[in-house]
Amino acid sequence: MARRKRRYGAIDIAKYVSALLVVCIHTYPFYEASQTFNTYWIQTVCRLAVPFFFVASGFFFFRKITDDTLANEEALINYEKRLGKIYLTWTIIYLPYTIWDYAHANFRIYHIFAYLRDVLLNGSYYHLWFLPALMLATYIIYLLYTNHSMKRALIVSLILYIFGYLINVYTPIWETMPYVSFFFGFFTKVLVTSRDGIFFGPMFVAIGLLLSKTRRLPHRVSMVGWLISFILLVLEVHIYDRMGILRDLTSMYLMLVPATYFMVNSLLTWKLPYKESYMTLRHESLLIYTSHILFAKILLALLPHAHLVVYFLTLAFAQAFASLVMRYHKRYPVLDNLL
Repeated sequence: MARRKRRYGAIDIAKYVSALLVVCIHTYPFYEASQTFNTYWIQTVCRLAVPFFFVASGFFFFRKITDDTLANEEALINYEKRLGKIYLTWTIIYLPYTIWDYAHANFRIYHIFAYLRDVLLNGSYYHLWFLPALMLATYIIYLLYTNHSMKRALIVSLILYIFGYLINVYTPIWETMPYVSFFFGFFTKVLVTSRDGIFFGPMFVAIGLLLSKTRRLPHRVSMVGWLISFILLVLEVHIYDRMGILRDLTSMYLMLVPATYFMVNSLLTWKLPYKESYMTLRHESLLIYTSHILFAKILLALLPHAHLVVYFLTLAFAQAFASLVMRYHKRYPVLDNLL
């Protein structure tokens, strides 16, 4: 048992670090020190976090998929049920925040329909989008892989990602173009964003599928590939910044695809001695990701000019919450709904 888990310790550690980076995205820790550095930190290093979550999730799920159709369907159903349970639980937890936000936006009837749309596609609260996106993306890639092939899954997901990239990155341009702006406005009214389970998620889940079914690249090759990809990612962000189209919501960069692939491949070839704590880190990363906005929203309101302090306080509260859940979830089974 230990031998099977040993080589995935690096993935669990990276998931925890990725959760800490996601907190950066929502707290802007270096804003007072340097807005430029804060922007590049979030748009390069931190933007790797969520794609990594998708790839790691896809990798662990598709390791279970074999030639047994019935077993595959059961695995998919169980996986989707688990994610759905977690998503529903956090949707309820964040409901007071949701009501508060709509109240401050001068609530209208159409907000009900907007909320229902968001629950299905964009997340019942803004950072929770990852959960429905992962559910939908996994289902899409599962169908493409089991009914067609891995190649088909990769090609379709890449096409979807490029389409989403054009929408996500070039939004300021589309909004100023006659005729195009009308269709773009219709898209944003219906789907709001392309950073979802249709355009964003499938690409990275498909990478997880690829890594689960193919041999690893040598560790050194992966590290060189990641370094080159990351440098190109920084250059890509810089180009969009100089073009004046870089925004807080810009997140679908082209170089995220190879950078995430090489990063996860290198982690899979980094063998660490097995420790039980790695599984704890895996659960805590999810708990920090889902809970941190509970604390960040309040702290940002109380300390609007101390973003670095807010970041560390948010981490402290989220980690304390995660530790309490992990300590007491066996005694109080209701806490398992968070895991």
